[in-house]
Amino acid sequence: MGKEERRSLGAHYTSEENILKLIKPLFLDELWNEFEKRKNTKVELMELHDKIAKLKFLDPACGCGNSLIIAYRELRLLEFEILKMIYDNRQMILIDILCKVSVEQFYGIEIEEFPSQIAEVGMLLMKHQMDKEVSNYFGMNLIDFPIKKKANIIHRNALRVNWEHVVKKNELDYIMGVFAYPAKKVY
Repeated sequence: MGKEERRSLGAHYTSEENILKLIKPLFLDELWNEFEKRKNTKVELMELHDKIAKLKFLDPACGCGNSLIIAYRELRLLEFEILKMIYDNRQMILIDILCKVSVEQFYGIEIEEFPSQIAEVGMLLMKHQMDKEVSNYFGMNLIDFPIKKKANIIHRNALRVNWEHVVKKNELDYIMGVFAYPAKKVY
């Protein structure tokens, strides 16, 4: 996209560093603190695992999905640490059942078609990388093929679509992007 086209659409690239500045205080720091408090018992770790597997995120102007991709990766890294603590480096036969954090927890709305497609592919590539990381640790070869799950990225104008048609507000935990705040406090 050229400079003038980006300006007319309000499109801009958000670096990983800036995304982390956004998501760490929004939810990530709190989840890691909870992990530190709960890591001494498997029951508490399993409760935290279930909790993070139920969180839902929306970026109503997701562009190529950088915010969603980084948020997904960071949640999967936390899940990976939880799995290592619970299963103590034992080889898992059904590791894909144990990985509960899913790309399906992430929702994006993007007005431009090509960036929305890039966001979908980017989420799947990050899922593959994280699955590979978990597989290597537990001595497995987890491959999600054929692809069964995908992020919920829609090609629409976020100002014209009812966000509840994308994700129900009572199920949504965080709205993120250039602006970000806990969704439960917005509605």
